[in-house]
Amino acid sequence: MRAVVLAAGDGGRPAHASALPKPLVPLHGRPLIDYTLDALVAAAVHDVVVITGYRAAEVQAGVEAAAPLGLDLAFVSNPRFEDGASYSLRAARDSAADEPFLLTMADHLLSAELIERLLDTAGEDPPSSYVGADFAPRDPAYVDVATKLAVTAAGRVVTIGKEIPVWSALDTGAFVVAPTAWPVIDTAPENCELSTIFGELARRGELYAADVTGGFWYDVDTAADL
Repeated sequence: MRAVVLAAGDGGRPAHASALPKPLVPLHGRPLIDYTLDALVAAAVHDVVVITGYRAAEVQAGVEAAAPLGLDLAFVSNPRFEDGASYSLRAARDSAADEPFLLTMADHLLSAELIERLLDTAGEDPPSSYVGADFAPRDPAYVDVATKLAVTAAGRVVTIGKEIPVWSALDTGAFVVAPTAWPVIDTAPENCELSTIFGELARRGELYAADVTGGFWYDVDTAADL
């Protein structure tokens, strides 16, 4: 399955921690995005499309220099990177070629185990989309800012968002997007965040939770997160 890595934003909040674009901010001497690419290779995902935007040429050069062996890399530019992530998702449409794809974020560190479990649950040709769901307790301070999922006993996501009052898991920032999601993406507001799009998929009964509890993930959102 092809992977799409969103790396277009300007990373405004951690900008004071580094002069580099957010995907290239170093963690233990390596760019953040490099950890995601390593995990993809370890999970046998070798076809990767990186969506760039802010300082696109610099991000592409940094990714190409640090990328692990075994990747078939392509880059797509999102000129509307200052707006909602909906533009980055739509920029991936031609690369998706009406096939399911793994969607990740350049600033979400994911383990290969988490990716493998998400892919195993979704299968090769899923009729619906899936989100990696973590049902384990986490630090309350982290939970306060995390995106939450309300999930039925059958595994269907009914609500997604940061402020939902009743929830059962956290959104890890890793998705398998089925081709059936494109009509919903097309009818979503042109300028919106991913939670709006996936929230509509959930409302229509087209988003399911893949239990990835125990697989490592961390959303590097601020300098404190680093």
